[in-house]
Amino acid sequence: MTGANLQARLQRSLREHGLFVRGITRLSDAEIETFEVDRDSAEIALVGNIGSSYWAQFSQSPEYSDGVADPLDRWSRRVAERIADALSLRAIYPFDGPPFYPFQQWASRAESLWQSPLGIMIHPEFGLWHSYRFALLGAGLGAPDNVPAAVSPCQTCADQPCLHTCPVDAFDGDSYDFRRCATYLRDRPAAECNQRGCLARIACPVAPDLRYRDEQGRFHLAAFVGARHDS
Repeated sequence: MTGANLQARLQRSLREHGLFVRGITRLSDAEIETFEVDRDSAEIALVGNIGSSYWAQFSQSPEYSDGVADPLDRWSRRVAERIADALSLRAIYPFDGPPFYPFQQWASRAESLWQSPLGIMIHPEFGLWHSYRFALLGAGLGAPDNVPAAVSPCQTCADQPCLHTCPVDAFDGDSYDFRRCATYLRDRPAAECNQRGCLARIACPVAPDLRYRDEQGRFHLAAFVGARHDS
């Protein structure tokens, strides 16, 4: 199967779940050795969402409503394994670990991404409204030789509203006080953040049409607060 054919089949399989191939790259020699991957099967396709693209499918899934922990990770794993099996690929996940796979490094090699002042990776077209749910490893995925050059939108954002919107000033451009954030969210269930999602993230002027739906923002913040409470 040619790279183009495999990519097309993969894209079709992902589309029904609201997911996309976000970029394709090759593992480095060091990564091939570290992760014990066959050199001939060392291409990796990063898979994720753009905006709320997967929300309708996930929010209607058994994982979303079964009351068991980590519903989004379990849904991602089920989707990934089915597609990987059908296309003779290997699925790997950003939430497996420690040690964790270097998804941010792979993503930065596969497409134009930079770290924003919030610590979230920003995309020139999708802004902060994207994520990676899993990756598929194998041969014939058609990794490009290079990624087109681009400039971080944060470099031309003079006002940086993301750093002046958080009600507890959890972001300073260099670090994120997640404890202060989690405490505020836990103690104030009626706060706007808990109703809409992270206000600092929402303040980013890049790709406002891709902002997560309010229910998706609430879901992610609830998961964040729950994880901080459990730890």
